[in-house]
This record gives sequence, structure tokens and C-alpha cells, in this order.
Amino acid sequence: MIGKVLAARYEVLEKIGGGGMAVVYKGRDLLLNRVVTVKVLREQFVNEEDFIKRFQREAQAVAKLSHPNIVSIYDVGHEQDFHYLVMEYVEGRNLKEIIMEKAPVDPLEAIDYLLQILDALEHAHENGVVHRDIKPHNILVTKNGKVKVTDFGIAQAVSSATLTYSGTVVGSVQYISPEQAKGEPTDIYSDIYSAGVVLYELLTGVLPFSGDNAISIALKHIQSDFIPPSQIVEGIPAALERVVLKAMAKDPVDRFQSALEMKMALEKIRGSMVEDLPTQVLTPVDVDLLEKNKEKSKQKKRKPKTFFWLIIPLFLLVAAGGFWLGVQRYFETGEVQVPSVEGKTLAEAEQLLADANLTYQINKKVYDAEYPENYVINQSPKAGELIKRTRPVLLDISLGPELKSVPGVIGETERSARIMLTNAGFTPADDVEEVYDEQIPAGTVIDQDPKPETKLPVGSEVRLTVSLGPKLQEISMPNLLGKTLEEAQKILAENKLSVGKITEEISYEYFSGQVSKQSVPPKQSILQGETVDLTVSKGPGLAPQTANVEIMVEDDGEQHHIQIVVTDVTGTHTEYDQWHNSGDFIRTTAEFYGSGTLKVLQDEKVIYQTPVPQE
Repeated sequence: MIGKVLAARYEVLEKIGGGGMAVVYKGRDLLLNRVVTVKVLREQFVNEEDFIKRFQREAQAVAKLSHPNIVSIYDVGHEQDFHYLVMEYVEGRNLKEIIMEKAPVDPLEAIDYLLQILDALEHAHENGVVHRDIKPHNILVTKNGKVKVTDFGIAQAVSSATLTYSGTVVGSVQYISPEQAKGEPTDIYSDIYSAGVVLYELLTGVLPFSGDNAISIALKHIQSDFIPPSQIVEGIPAALERVVLKAMAKDPVDRFQSALEMKMALEKIRGSMVEDLPTQVLTPVDVDLLEKNKEKSKQKKRKPKTFFWLIIPLFLLVAAGGFWLGVQRYFETGEVQVPSVEGKTLAEAEQLLADANLTYQINKKVYDAEYPENYVINQSPKAGELIKRTRPVLLDISLGPELKSVPGVIGETERSARIMLTNAGFTPADDVEEVYDEQIPAGTVIDQDPKPETKLPVGSEVRLTVSLGPKLQEISMPNLLGKTLEEAQKILAENKLSVGKITEEISYEYFSGQVSKQSVPPKQSILQGETVDLTVSKGPGLAPQTANVEIMVEDDGEQHHIQIVVTDVTGTHTEYDQWHNSGDFIRTTAEFYGSGTLKVLQDEKVIYQTPVPQE
């Protein structure tokens, strides 16, 4: 594969890895002059229809996704026996390599990796895609710590009737959920379980389950309990361990109900860990100083007793005041029902929460195609829940639709244009305007609406105009009779006609390999683009005929070069070629097929010509 150029565009530079299904290469996009990743299906699978569908499903799944934590797909195709994907090239290493080098990983670093993975899964799940093979090997990390989730080779839309592959378990057995191990239909909760396993491995450096073979490990996912992380590595925060335990619950109902919920739990833990003050270091006790303080203490005890009686009423007054403030505070911090603020402006939400004696915090601001800027798109806790008045309500605020520049796709093939638009976050319109163009080849995009670099909300529709090539015309059907099949196909292509059905027949008129019949007779009017059926002779063809030839060589004392040349249905061929003395008389025969012309040449000049057979 090294050095091969796919689709006349992607040059394969070097092999960089591989999995059970495909080999991964580093490549270069010669058109855009950028480094890419080329994933080529292994040769043993090219004839397996199920594997081909599974491989192509990767392109279909990832093409729907556009997220900074997901590896982008640029193109998909096949030529000869090569089925391939062209994807974003990520400079870095996978999370498995980091675990092998550093585990157990610092809890804050582990949380940072998981938050990015969950961001990717949240986006995928929102678009109806379940990864089903989350594992450290499929998580790439750049040099600056940015996570990129890759290998959606077994991802499939959530709406599918089943998510098992040909009745077998799909996914890496050390990371699969119990329902995957059972071969049952899987959903987003399987990804959450696998993310929990990845977090477990980051924190401990070991996998929760191991065994002699895949079946034994799968059974442990279904039946066995794992050792809690804190029993393997000391110092893991209890709240963080609870996240692992919840994510890896046997029953999907007991897990986090979304990637967002698990992400929010980790963000809360990270916030508390960052805010914790460092442990205070106590200085050693000075024994001499302690003795001096004891002496001072004895002196203080000799103070007048009147001071003691004066301080008691003051103490009781302060205690009563504190008790009253405590009671008041208790009633102020009682539980209250959370109002619904989703779909409200931030100002409206603030007022509604204030009316309920609640405060709020902005959890995050995100682009949203549905809600305008400064509208609340999500709240936690949800409306109707009872919470303490001191607990703030977390709000997700819309930044409005994300505006991006429409990429220029004029000059691209329709397929490439659709992939480029989808990767940029836009929607290519299903219906395409097709027009004839004398200069631009068929299938090439000649216009787009909106124009390139127009700023539009992500997801906006882009309409394409595609060339049909030159307009077809009525022409005179060329004569293909007597031509070889290869010659006939070339003539049809030159005249923008298609070869239809090809049959064979025994013919005594045309030789083996020659076109003996054509479905459209020569010189008949035909529209370009139409199909012409051909019949090819199996032989034996015409029987040879013989012409008697008599020649008197010129009597001038010189030698002369005498030739007999026949042109017939087989072409032009020389039947006689010799030198003769002056005055020689020649009597000979010449073979011909069908009909044609016989010429006698003396010293390369025609001295006699006659049609054959002679009438």
C-alpha cells in the first residue's frame, strides 16, 4: 500500500497501526496538501458482505458528528479490492499508552480525560449514535492533552432494531457492559459503563475483570463484583469512587442516565478538589514554653470573682441570640419547589428563581440552534424538584446558533462536496439541480447556494448545482460491422454511446472476434447516451477465394520488383513479392476474402488493378 494513491488524491505514506478489522496508514491529501489518516479494510474481509457493511457504517456514523473531541471523517470510498476511510490525522498517542506509562493517574488528570470523553459521547448520543467500543485504545490524546475519540467502526444509530452484530458480541471484552456480554440490544448506557471501566483503569492501573479467555471475562462482567478502586490505590476521593461504582452498575437503570449527568458529577468533584486548602503543617511542641504558659495560667486564675459573675449574663445573652439566629436560619433554608425556567430568558429565569428565594449559577454556555442567545436551555435540578433554599440552581445558557463559514465545494465531485459540507456541520440538500455544461465533466459541482464563506448557523441547508456534462445530441449510428469488439467499444465511447448486451454467434461472413451484428443499423439516427447491443462472431468466417493473375514483366534489360496486393474484408495484405528479370512471364494466384481490390505493382507503381471477385 505504501506509495499507492487512492482516488487520485490520497497518497499512502506509512503504516501507523491496525486493529482486527482494518490497517491504519498515515497519508497525504494531495488536493488540500494536508496530512490525513487512511484506514483500509483488511484483505481477508473484502469479500465478506457483513464486514463491508460494518466498515462503511463507520463513515455513516461519524459523518453525522461534528465535535472537537471526535475524530472527523473526510472521505470514504473503494477501488479495486481496497475499501478505505480518510480521516483527520491526530498527532499524539492513545490513552492505553498513557495508562501503561503513568497509572495510577492523578485523580484530577483522570477526571480531565473523562470529561472530554463524556463531551464526545454526549454529542454522539444527541445525534443518535452509540459508540459501543469505548476503550483507551480508541481514545487519542494530543500533546497538549486534548482528547479525540475515534473508531466508530461498530457504532450504529440508536433507533436500530438491534445493536448486536450477526448475533455475536461486539466490542472489546475487557470494557463491554453486561448487556453487551449477553448479546442483548445495547444503548447509551453501554457507553457509560465502558467509560466507567476506563476511569477505573486510569485510577488504579488495572482492569476490573481479568481471565484466561474472553468468555470468562464476559461472564465476570455479568455476574461478578469488582474490587473498589480505593482498596487498590489509597487516596482516591470517596465521591470519585462512587462515580465509578454508579457508572459500572450491572443494571443500566442504576447507572448515570446520560453522559451529561456523569459529566456534571465529575465536574462537581473536580471543583471541590480544586477548592480544598492544603493540609496545615503543625510545628513541634516547645516543652519549656509550655511550662512558662502553665505559670501564666496560674496567675490568671487569681483574678477577682466579680469578673466571673459579670461574664455569665453576657454569655447567656449571646447564646440566646445565637439560638434565635439558628432557628431563623433553619426556617430560611427550608425546602422549596424549583420553578420551571427552561425556555425563558436569563432575566426571566433570574426573577422566577428570586421569587422562590433561590439563587442560580451558570453551568455552561453553549451554542444551540433552537434557543436564541441568553435563553435557558437546561436546568438542574429540574422543575418541580424540592431543594434547600441555599442550593443554587445550575443553568445552561444558549449562545444562540453557532455561525460558521460555508466551505467552498465548487469543482468537487458531488460525493466529496456532501462529505465536506457534512464535516463542516452543514446539511447538503437532498434534491440537486442538474444542468448541462459543455466544459465541466458530469458529476462535478458547478454552483452552490449559499456561496462559499457565507456565515450561517450550523446545520443550515446548502443546495448544490451539478453538471450533467455536454448536452446529448442526435447522431448517425457508426458502422461497427467487421470491427473487433475492442474497436467497436472505443468507437461507441467516442460517440457518447453505451455498450449494451454482448452475445456470440457462428458466422460464415465475419471472422472470430469481429462484430457481426449491431442492434442499431449503421447510419440510422440515434441519441447520444443510448445503448447499443453487439453480436460478436465465433467464426469460422468467410472461406477464401482465389484469383488467377498473369503478368508480363517489362522487357527493358533491367530487373523489376513485382508485388500483388489485395484489399478485402480482412484488410490489406501482400499476396506476391519477388524480383524478376526483364521480359519474364508470371502466372500465379492470390487469395482474398469476401470482395475487394487486387493491384499489381512494378517497382512500387500500380500497373494493373481489378475488383475481386471479377464480374
